[in-house]
Amino acid sequence: MSISATQTLQTLLLLQAPWAREGLPPLRGRGLAARARACWAASAVLRHHPLTRPWVLFVILTGLSALTSGNPGWSLWIARDTLRITVFYLILWYTRDALHADRLWNGFLLALTTAAAYGVGQAVVCHVRPASLSREWLITLCPHPGRIRGPFSIYMTFADVLMLGALLFGAQLFNRPWREVRWMAPAVGLTLVACALTYARHAWLGLAAGIVVLAVTARRRARLVLVLLLVSGLGLVGAPASVRSRLVSMGDPHDVTARDRLAMWQSGLQMVRDHPWLGVGPGQVRAWYPAYRRPEAQRPSTGHLHSSPVHLAAERGLPAVAVWGWVWVIVGREAVRTLRRLRATQARERALVGASLAGVTGFLVGGLFQHTFGDGAVVMVVYALIALPWVVDRDLRGAPQPAT
Repeated sequence: MSISATQTLQTLLLLQAPWAREGLPPLRGRGLAARARACWAASAVLRHHPLTRPWVLFVILTGLSALTSGNPGWSLWIARDTLRITVFYLILWYTRDALHADRLWNGFLLALTTAAAYGVGQAVVCHVRPASLSREWLITLCPHPGRIRGPFSIYMTFADVLMLGALLFGAQLFNRPWREVRWMAPAVGLTLVACALTYARHAWLGLAAGIVVLAVTARRRARLVLVLLLVSGLGLVGAPASVRSRLVSMGDPHDVTARDRLAMWQSGLQMVRDHPWLGVGPGQVRAWYPAYRRPEAQRPSTGHLHSSPVHLAAERGLPAVAVWGWVWVIVGREAVRTLRRLRATQARERALVGASLAGVTGFLVGGLFQHTFGDGAVVMVVYALIALPWVVDRDLRGAPQPAT
């Protein structure tokens, strides 16, 4: 499905959200002015949320950057990625309580497990290349030799979604009673295998960072240590040589892709020096990159700079990056506060908040080496995850739930 169409639909659903709480039919009943005032009053919960101010400021700075770029029309079209923010508000508004959130995310994990199984099957088919499949089918199924993309258009997206799902699995496994989550053990194994077969090192780093967060927040640390030892042992023994080689290459300063990334970051930082306040404009890095390309760079052109903070700074300016960082500080602060208020017996709630913290950490760490913030499919999952601490906090405070 079109991501642009999805974002438009999300925006329309968000505009409908206050009516869901007010219980007023939008096209009949009161006069237009009275209905508008009622809608505005009902949206106070969303308007006064701690994340609303930085998000609004980020959207304004993105718009200004687009309007002052060399190609305002195209930049404004790219700036539609800010519509993804509506996912956070939709999940916050329409999720009734922690039990409802748990059911929704279990559905996500079931879908993810299916996608992981498809990805592993894809790896087998692309390796064996059975004669029963035509050459055209094989080209369609295996566009990137040796790297699986699952149901997505590229392996990077698949890797990031698998990474987020694996951390969500981990938060459940390391906080909930075994009888409630035992079905997740084989599912997370399949997810980790699929993530390994994407060969996306930034996702592996994000996964490692998220596991550290799980180790700090988990209620059942003994189970976590046991699983980590088991997975590490199986990985060392059973992983293909290509996966082990890819893992070792992360510490190789002479790796071609690592050198290319360093060259891109240097080019991006030079763009920031020349355009510190509003950047070169959304979607304009590709147009400007040839003029800033370093001699040692491997690629003649690129659409992004393989680092979310560097790319955002070059594209939208330092103030936008500062506001972007402000968002994640608020998310982390509120999640930690909510986690500290939870009792040891509130396993479901601890799992949800832990999944949010670990997922955001993995997303941000992986984003240091890949422009994960520019991937709509990944960002929408992250925006849904960051709503979870506020859903749990609403339960703790006994606040009234939004009507749906």
